[in-house]
Amino acid sequence: MGEFLKKPEYRKFNLAPRYWDPKKEAREAREKRVKAELGILDDNEQYVPNIQGQFRREYNTRANARANTGAGSGRTIRLFMILVLLFLGAFYLFVKNPEGLLKLFGL
Repeated sequence: MGEFLKKPEYRKFNLAPRYWDPKKEAREAREKRVKAELGILDDNEQYVPNIQGQFRREYNTRANARANTGAGSGRTIRLFMILVLLFLGAFYLFVKNPEGLLKLFGL
């Protein structure tokens, strides 16, 4: 019976931090790229470009460009137009049949 009332033990996440030096990584990538361009290869090592880093860098630059140009203004204009149309529709119903609307709201 005690097993049914026992609370489950939560899973614990333990990640030991590792030291990461982005400058060193960028320097090594540049060195590999230059050596590949010059035809100097070490230990039959083939140059593999960092595609993930390039995608991330390009995404960040485009996201910053979108944020600076105000790309959300189209959404704001559309919302404003919808609100105006709803207001005009409600105004038309009130002018066309004010007694029916007053009965609907119990006034």
